[in-house]
Amino acid sequence: MTGGRTGQDVPAIALESLISSTEEGRATRHQFRWEASRVIEYAGRGTALIELAALIDVPIGVIRVVVADLAQRGAVEIVDSAGGMSTDLDAVAYTDLLKKVLDGIRTL
Repeated sequence: MTGGRTGQDVPAIALESLISSTEEGRATRHQFRWEASRVIEYAGRGTALIELAALIDVPIGVIRVVVADLAQRGAVEIVDSAGGMSTDLDAVAYTDLLKKVLDGIRTL
């Protein structure tokens, strides 16, 4: 999915950032691998990054890499939230919290 990349070289995309597929992305969706194609499909008019990860059932780090690649190719647009994450440490803490919540939900 990510070609072995871990997201270290990918700009931080806030979990609440809205991802929207572009006309170009929708028109060329069939040319992408399955996970990228599904991001384009689910993004539609704006879906939060964290929601895309849940819908496609992939880790947040993976979805960040896929979305960054798609944005670079013009297939999606990223709209940062007004507040955004103030530091990378905040993002890590928030991601850890969300992982714990998802793990708890999965055990139900």
